[in-house]
Amino acid sequence: MKRAFATTALAVAASVSTHVHAQSTNTTELDPILISGGISPISADEYGRSSTVITRQQIEDRGYSTVQEALEAQPGVSINGSAPTDRQIRIRGGEGRHTLVLIDGVRAAAGDSEYVLRGLDASYIERIEVLRGPQSVPFGTDAASGVINIVTREAGEGLRYGGSVEFGEGDRQNAYLSHGGDASRISVNLSNLNDRGFDYSGSDGDRDGRRWEAASAKGELDLTGQTTLGFSLRAADAVYDFDGTDTDADSAAGYVVDQDNRTDLNERAGSIYLDHNAAGGRVSHRLRFDRTTQKAFTNFRTEVVNYRLQTALDGATTTSSDQLLSVLLERREDRDRDGEGERDNNSAALEYRAWMTDSASLQAGVRRDNNSEFANETTWNVAGSYFLDNGVRWHASAGRAVVNPSFVNITGGFGVEPNPDLEPEKNIGFDVGVEIPLASDGSFVDITYFNETLEDKIAPFPENFNLDGDSDRQGVELTVFLKPVDDVDVTLNYTYTDANDPDGNIETRRPRNEVGLNATWRLPDGATTLSGDLRYVRGLFDQQRWEDGNPIEQLPNFTVVNLAASHALTDNVDLTTRVTNVFDEDYQEVWGYATRGRAVFAGLRASW
Repeated sequence: MKRAFATTALAVAASVSTHVHAQSTNTTELDPILISGGISPISADEYGRSSTVITRQQIEDRGYSTVQEALEAQPGVSINGSAPTDRQIRIRGGEGRHTLVLIDGVRAAAGDSEYVLRGLDASYIERIEVLRGPQSVPFGTDAASGVINIVTREAGEGLRYGGSVEFGEGDRQNAYLSHGGDASRISVNLSNLNDRGFDYSGSDGDRDGRRWEAASAKGELDLTGQTTLGFSLRAADAVYDFDGTDTDADSAAGYVVDQDNRTDLNERAGSIYLDHNAAGGRVSHRLRFDRTTQKAFTNFRTEVVNYRLQTALDGATTTSSDQLLSVLLERREDRDRDGEGERDNNSAALEYRAWMTDSASLQAGVRRDNNSEFANETTWNVAGSYFLDNGVRWHASAGRAVVNPSFVNITGGFGVEPNPDLEPEKNIGFDVGVEIPLASDGSFVDITYFNETLEDKIAPFPENFNLDGDSDRQGVELTVFLKPVDDVDVTLNYTYTDANDPDGNIETRRPRNEVGLNATWRLPDGATTLSGDLRYVRGLFDQQRWEDGNPIEQLPNFTVVNLAASHALTDNVDLTTRVTNVFDEDYQEVWGYATRGRAVFAGLRASW
């Protein structure tokens, strides 16, 4: 059957793609499930939307130390900001607040704010799922342009433990412990990052560093053969430096001023859930409670309680059904604990998934949100996937999503003027693409066209209002994976983005052209891995805030090359090394802010 062919192709495909989510069997086992692909996990060959999965094996092979490094130059994704502690995630030309970030399925940001990447350690990450396009049905507001779901290390069979240490421009340590048995699974992770940093002003002043300490745990207990209790916990504390700005400057060189500024960040998140299967597995119930708090410049809290009912319409179990109907009931409460702002949202969602034939799959859903502060909204998603006899797969999706104004948009602060009359933003988007297998070794090419229209965009700077008209975004995402010789993987990602506001002005901080190229070589000795990453950015625009009217100007193009290597000293211990910005490229992603030059790191990684 064509579905069987698709599953086999997924099992042998390698690296990251817009749909293929595995590596060759000599690097990692395939888990052909997208945990965040819908109201419940969905098989990769059934999923019709554009997606990418970054595996732990890839993170280790390529020497990624933080989540933002892993996400850079992924298809459709732009990571940009004034510093390593201020990295926004934009997907398909959308705003940072239009990307929902989850960690083990729990909202990483509290309140109604976006999640800014400040140093989230990648050493304890099992996988990162990137879903592109509106994802409103399973997630509600905030998921207007896409979702990033970060999954922490999973428990394997029996007792497993290990950790790593690294030194260079600072130091980094992590440790993990996990145990998996017939009736229970638990994993615990600890990490610490001390980054000496660099002078963000570029004036050879004091280094702006960061310290990030984090702990996480998750587990499941089978109470009966049909009932499972699960939980997840996460805590992170950070201290980071930053410089000031001088709006009276006359150039980019003078805009960012070396200052001794410092702030603290505290993040706490947790969830508890109860799963129960009934009717021989044909019906499933899940009751879940999530809580996230975040304190830095703001002090926000979010609590979500939801109930999920699923039934297999074809008489199979819910985990193997070819026709699955899901119902989601949810209540979400957001609180600004300093400003005493609050808002509540009650939601109901319906999702249908089916294999219409052995070649064609369909996912469709609708959601209704009743909000205490804004107009009630109906959002929807639809997606499909179709396999030809030769293994070529066509995929397409469309959806509508809504993003409500944030507490800061409404009340003002951080340079934003207050405006209690703001309206929610609405985003409608679609994509269509084709995935073409090139060889039996898993080589393939995937190309996707996307188009999105944002209505009532909120423009917080220099004022704070809804723009009249539509903000249009369109572009192309390309992924090519090749195995030119045995044990060598080459992945090319390219994204073209054309994003404009209603007046036709180009949107800032999302490049027109971005290329990511990786080559990984596993040497014949079986003990050594070499990897290189290249990132090329062209057509990146930003506001020159020291000039009258904050004009938008293009930044110089840049190319950054990173190298990583590992060598197995024993069956359990690896020597690791990496060099970032190998050629010491002098570039900026935001006008006035310097970036790190060449840096060298070395360490040890162990596992038992």
